Amino acid sequence: MVVGLRCPSADSWCNMNNPLQIKTIGITDSPELIDIEKPEQGLELHVGSNVFRNTNGVVKLQGKEQLVLETQPQPLALLLTMDLYDEQGTRVGHIRRNALSAHSVGRFTIHVKVSGEATPDDPPSVTVADRTTGHAVFEACFMQKRKIRITAGHFYTHKGNLVTVSPHYCRIGTGLTIFGDVAESRGGAAAIGQSAPHRPQLQFSPVRYLQS
Repeated sequence: MVVGLRCPSADSWCNMNNPLQIKTIGITDSPELIDIEKPEQGLELHVGSNVFRNTNGVVKLQGKEQLVLETQPQPLALLLTMDLYDEQGTRVGHIRRNALSAHSVGRFTIHVKVSGEATPDDPPSVTVADRTTGHAVFEACFMQKRKIRITAGHFYTHKGNLVTVSPHYCRIGTGLTIFGDVAESRGGAAAIGQSAPHRPQLQFSPVRYLQS
């Protein structure tokens, strides 16, 4: 069993559990559906020092759903699905529930740590690294029940902008840095890098910008 939320949008991650919808979602390599069961409440995602409450586990960057985090209860583990791009915005890798696609294994590695419970000393985690540099591309850990922290990030969006996640901030490209924000997602995605006036369910606190 995995944890996630259902969403009303036909193109959202969460509607992949509807057996009548067989269309291929852009982030997947095949038309197979991901069966996401509705949890008691949403996941709380910590991205740098920013908090996104009551999310469905999806992170949308610059208007595109790029990654989703789910939890597996036994053994306790994080499940990562993610598209990986280069600086030109070309997709160079894909991960589906911790499994690298065939064309991704030559460039990326993934390490998954499972645990009997989420503890500060030994939390379940998932780490993606670039074989060419040896550097971590993405890292997340399961802090406690329904709370996930993205602890490190150094990857590109579909627009070719670099995403950097540190313990203190989340930065996209050279124009946007957010820190200390608290967002109520109300069962939707954690959206970063693009305002969404047509999505009133996402209510963000004022964003502070740093000039870099």
